[in-house]
Amino acid sequence: MFNNKNTYLVGKILKKTNDKISVLKDEKIINETLISENGNFLLQLDSIKNGLYNFKHLPEFQYLILENGDSLVLRLNALDFDESLVFNGVGASKNNYLIDIFLNHEKEEDFLNTSLKENPMIFKKNIDSLLNFKINRFNDFKKTNSLNNISELILEYAISLPLYSKIETYLSIYKQTNRLSEINNEFYEYRNNIDLNIEELSNFKPYLDYIVSRTINESGIDYNSYSNLALQFNLDRIKFVDKTISNTVVKSKILRYIAFEYLLKENLLIDIDSFLNIFLEISEDKMTNLEIEQLYLNITALQEGNFIPNIKIIDNNFKTISNRDFYSNKSIIYVFWSYEQNSHQMSLFNRIFRILNINKNYNFLCININSNKKRWIESLKKIKSMNNIHHFMVYDFKSMSKKMILNNLNKVILTDNKGEITSISDIMKLENSIVLD
Repeated sequence: MFNNKNTYLVGKILKKTNDKISVLKDEKIINETLISENGNFLLQLDSIKNGLYNFKHLPEFQYLILENGDSLVLRLNALDFDESLVFNGVGASKNNYLIDIFLNHEKEEDFLNTSLKENPMIFKKNIDSLLNFKINRFNDFKKTNSLNNISELILEYAISLPLYSKIETYLSIYKQTNRLSEINNEFYEYRNNIDLNIEELSNFKPYLDYIVSRTINESGIDYNSYSNLALQFNLDRIKFVDKTISNTVVKSKILRYIAFEYLLKENLLIDIDSFLNIFLEISEDKMTNLEIEQLYLNITALQEGNFIPNIKIIDNNFKTISNRDFYSNKSIIYVFWSYEQNSHQMSLFNRIFRILNINKNYNFLCININSNKKRWIESLKKIKSMNNIHHFMVYDFKSMSKKMILNNLNKVILTDNKGEITSISDIMKLENSIVLD
């Protein structure tokens, strides 16, 4: 059935949550297929490069280690994704081992978090003991399973990086409490085991998480010395990246992460200007630079005193309009929600009802961020109607989320009745300010 020059991923997904399954390399879909009604699928991948891949069955995803000629048979229950995932066939052993690594890390998280309270000697002993156990177990696995260099590298880093990240967390705690002098130089020797320039791992979350944690601790900031601490802290981080990471792909990923993290939190435009000037001197990736510059423009546009950005929204008659066409004789509060996040949806609308019970001098413009109109209309039937609550669905989520700087669904934007921005907050703070007013 299968040509051994190609690579295959076949299988069965029970209780599927989406009609498709996709395989990605470096965040780009290389093949995808529909899943049959009974959950079966087959994907053929032609002449692939050995290494790290993802498969995605929305809203979940997981990593794959693929070698040319693998024939993987996958089985999972989409409602119990990682815990039910099992591989068979050619290439199964390394992928089952990878999933086992992830699941074991989850089980160890409570123990590791408790260890953060220990003194440096006991904490390091706990980490070293656990790491040695994992390495010995991996060495036993390699005796009976043949691995190429890249597969072995991925598994080694999957084992060690979460533990090394936990050490960085420990160091960060000591740094913030001015106790780094209690830690000797030997404590840092584990850093010699980590190569920060492995392009094959540039889309591996444990690898990126570790480097991000490392940049936090490598900043030379004395936490008590700066009035604009956030600016100096993040400038130190990107300078460390520039000095230490030479691989252009890894470097661009980390710089982009730091820039987004800082710009989305910082409120002072003068500090953002200072950061951006240095960032653009360091970052050499044109696409990343354009993305960060556009984020800056969107941030400057979404300021108090400016008019709300123009976005397309869909009303419950499926007519597309501009948010600026929404007529209101009262101040407007923009809120955002998803029918796939039930707890947030319930919390959001309960807060809206409490606000309107106290003060009806607002119109809530409630924007659903999903794309399925039928499910949106069905979900509206479960929400109590009020004259001050107006429902719309987003026309283009990607465009809207950029213009509204929508980095979390608790965000609220207040405008006057003409659309001039008067405040940007979150729903909890808004409720408290109105209830306590």
